[in-house]
Amino acid sequence: MNRWKLLVAFVALHCLCLGVVVTVSPQAQLTIDATKQPSPPLRANGPYAGSASPGHSAALPIRLELLVPTGELRTDGTVLVDFIITNVGADPIMMPSSADQNLGGTEMLTLWLTSNAVKDAFVNLRTGRPIRMSGAVETSAELRGRSDDPNSVHVLAPNETIRVHASSRVALQPGTDLLVAHAELLRLSHGTSERIGTADSEAVTKTLSPVAPTAR
Repeated sequence: MNRWKLLVAFVALHCLCLGVVVTVSPQAQLTIDATKQPSPPLRANGPYAGSASPGHSAALPIRLELLVPTGELRTDGTVLVDFIITNVGADPIMMPSSADQNLGGTEMLTLWLTSNAVKDAFVNLRTGRPIRMSGAVETSAELRGRSDDPNSVHVLAPNETIRVHASSRVALQPGTDLLVAHAELLRLSHGTSERIGTADSEAVTKTLSPVAPTAR
């Protein structure tokens, strides 16, 4: 049994000791609301732009899908999105499930999207002069998990799906364009991070429309 399976087994046993019922039925679906998360600083050194081809790395056997329920842009140019994560492997996967960004955590799942519709990102330096952040990525959601906190992780059974409801957090241009979702799972330890795996969704064509003006 590898380290990952041991960790999943430990969490399941810990939950039972605490009287917490863990459901791993393939039909179960967990919805995590990350729409209220504030935007962290732009990550110029990662996560990276992701792959244009759908799929996943060997250590993270998930299918990632992107849903844009309405396509209606809010006043700040953002849009509500759903990241759909399905375990396509043969073994359970322990996934971070807490939207609390203050949770220290031993693992972090970062979700974001890329599109030609994304507006350029600028920052103000101490001089007050705006510049373009080349290669910067604005994330949509960060989920954290701790192996000693069963309320912050979800054991995702084979074929089970979870949904992360989030804001794009990045401003988008109105019009019809392709959007692609990306995921990165990190292991955190003593201020350093180790990438466990990544996943990329199929491209989704969506028409994004500005909020209709309020009638006076």
